[in-house]
Amino acid sequence: MPRFLTIWLPRWPVQRRLLERPELRKVPVFVCRRERRGAMTVASWAWADPPPTERRGSTEPGRGRRAVIPEGMSLAEAMAVLAIAHGSRACHVVEVQPDDPAADREAIERLARWCRRFSPTVGIEEVVVGFPECLHLDVTGTASFFGGEEKLARTVVWTLAARGLHARVAVADTPAAAWAAAHHTERLASCGGATAPLIVRQVRRPKARAEGSSGGGTRQAMRRRRRWIVVPRGEGARRLAELPVSALRIDEATAAVIAEVGIDTISGVIALPPRSLASRFPPLLRRRLAEFRGLVAEPIMPPGGEALPQISEAFDFPVRTVDLDEQQLIGLIETLVETCLTPLIARGEGVRALQVRLEHGSRLAMPPTVIDVGVFRPTASRSHLAELVRLRLARLRLPAEIGGVAVEVIAAGAVSCRQRLLFGGGVGGLESADADAEVAMLLDRLAGRLGRTAVCEPQLVGDAQPEHAWIAAPPRGRSSQGEKRAAIARQQDGHANRARVRGHAMPRALPLGRRPIWMPPKPVPLDDLEGEVMAIAPEGPPVRFRLGDVPHRVVHAHGPERIETAWWRGPTVRRDYYVVETDSGSRFWLFRRLRDGGWFLHGMFA
Repeated sequence: MPRFLTIWLPRWPVQRRLLERPELRKVPVFVCRRERRGAMTVASWAWADPPPTERRGSTEPGRGRRAVIPEGMSLAEAMAVLAIAHGSRACHVVEVQPDDPAADREAIERLARWCRRFSPTVGIEEVVVGFPECLHLDVTGTASFFGGEEKLARTVVWTLAARGLHARVAVADTPAAAWAAAHHTERLASCGGATAPLIVRQVRRPKARAEGSSGGGTRQAMRRRRRWIVVPRGEGARRLAELPVSALRIDEATAAVIAEVGIDTISGVIALPPRSLASRFPPLLRRRLAEFRGLVAEPIMPPGGEALPQISEAFDFPVRTVDLDEQQLIGLIETLVETCLTPLIARGEGVRALQVRLEHGSRLAMPPTVIDVGVFRPTASRSHLAELVRLRLARLRLPAEIGGVAVEVIAAGAVSCRQRLLFGGGVGGLESADADAEVAMLLDRLAGRLGRTAVCEPQLVGDAQPEHAWIAAPPRGRSSQGEKRAAIARQQDGHANRARVRGHAMPRALPLGRRPIWMPPKPVPLDDLEGEVMAIAPEGPPVRFRLGDVPHRVVHAHGPERIETAWWRGPTVRRDYYVVETDSGSRFWLFRRLRDGGWFLHGMFA
């Protein structure tokens, strides 16, 4: 009997944007589409990491409840619902993104190619309206490589979670039954509709210990969520009978016709006579019911678009790893990579993500060893990709026997080609273009040796509190001047959109030149010893302070610049910042904490 696995990615348009911009996890994100006459309706929304105070609720009416914003609601109504559930301040930080179905489709197609590690047959669901959020995998002959269907489902959930994706997974006899089970995993777990152990996910959230916080330490939250389910063979109709009719993947019009006769579960639809089903209801219901029961085959279509190259080399007999030289294995992989690069180079593209699979010997029923290689910029260099594979091989434990090697391009992108100069010494952007390529290759080598999560770069975020105004984000490589200008324009447009949502104007860019080039991880107190900081006025700038064993006398002081922020992190932070210049010519960034008058050093200028 065939078996199928369905991966449901709830609110995929929002998840895709959270992968590209991790800082959006702290704010509500609305993906909206523009309707006629300029009206904005919500296509998808999520708040991945709401403030803890809002999660626990409050004494105000309506506060602490989960905001229910269905698809198709107007943006104005959605903002009102968000304000009722989380307070009006949540509307001040909301991020509104335009709907981009083409980018969502392209991203889920890349993910479908990446999921071929679990099964060679992967397809995207067929949708009647809206956007696809599910992947279908034929795991009839591949589940045994992972130790069974339950272990395979658990591996899929954990692997996607490691990539930052929230997924629900189900295994059943048909893709339609697996789709229905994946969308109702918690309901099936509560009523015993399927067999699988409970998955407990522990989330650790460090609590910031900074000036203005009410305490320190680590707060642990336990979430019990059923992320995957396995429907036994031949029992899909019985175990899933009490699910709502919407689990059959029907449109709203068909669901309304069924609701008129008082049927709200799949068992009620199954109990209808075939003649009544054909005469009283639209044909879509009969088709979905037949697919659910397995009477009509539902083919799994591979991702659309131009096929990416892949090639495999099978050995005549399994080769022992101890007898295989590393240079020989890398040489074989490099030859296969060159074969995959040939059609990409012909159309001006390069590799963004590559997957190398080492097939085990025929006597070992184990999944292949998968090596994922990702680069920050598309590359067409065979030697560079082979070097990255070699760095990943050094961190893996190879199988005892290798029966073959397969290389598949997971994602590709356009490669920028520039003419080289005849003589040395570049002019203008030619030198910077070569430097950008070298920096991108350096980042790839560091990621291959240390791991991709160990390589990051600081990126500015919109936060008035200086120590929280940046995040460690994955590097995207150095961009050209045109790309930088486009990125700045997109960022300014985002600021303008948020300002329009809040209902007031906002400057296009923040003034520069008043932030130091060096800042400690947290402010350094200057008044540990009584009398070390002296100010003439109670709320004026300092005239003398001591930094370590070195006394400093202030010659000029500029300020104050008052900052009041971080209401969602605990007590409000209130500071007065001064840029002071000492008699030695040094310039420091100091602030007074208004709560108790303490002085802190927060940066040094050049």
